[in-house]
Amino acid sequence: MHHIRPYRIFTLIETPPSERIASVQIPPRRAAGGVTLLETFVMVAALRVVAARRVFEFGTFLGSTTLNLALNVSDDAEIFTLDLAENHAGTVNQHPADAELTQIHLASQKRLDFLGSSVCGKIITLSGDSTKFDFSRWKDSIDLVFVDGGHDLATVKSDTESALQMARKDRPSCILWHDYRNPNYGTSTSYLDELSQRLDIFHIEDTMLCAWFSDPAQSIRSHLLKRD
Repeated sequence: MHHIRPYRIFTLIETPPSERIASVQIPPRRAAGGVTLLETFVMVAALRVVAARRVFEFGTFLGSTTLNLALNVSDDAEIFTLDLAENHAGTVNQHPADAELTQIHLASQKRLDFLGSSVCGKIITLSGDSTKFDFSRWKDSIDLVFVDGGHDLATVKSDTESALQMARKDRPSCILWHDYRNPNYGTSTSYLDELSQRLDIFHIEDTMLCAWFSDPAQSIRSHLLKRD
């Protein structure tokens, strides 16, 4: 696993300050499993690096990250977000911590953070068990994938394999994983450490985010590994 400071991601964007503006929701509530402000800005930077117009999110939860993604892509972009529905939740063998978050998600269906927003039209909600979901329509077409659904080994492995299939290969794309080194999800962390032995995965320090870039020209990898 490569470990890099957050600025490495930020300096991939070579634009003047006037063009480095992001729109970010002020959190209305706090819930376990959320994304921090630093993590949000890393995600926004990754969107810019790959010029994302098609985004896929595993794990809608309260819709806060979904909203922040939609706020920072072009008007014609699409954000696909997948989570469990009521009829799926009882049939999935979840990690105990995930099961609690699923119940919060299900109770919040009518007040997800992006509902009623100016960017709601960019967001396509999907429901289903991600380990059984058919992702074939998104193959090789997604610019950024955010993996933050189930954290048991079977689910994070399945979601990662699906993410790798969806990520574009003809131009730069990115997969981001959340909850790396989260003490609640040791198995997920071990899986990413193992995966990093065959893929160039970067842990962004001071966050629980890991990133992998499909980088045909190898320019992103070179920049992230560059020594000061």
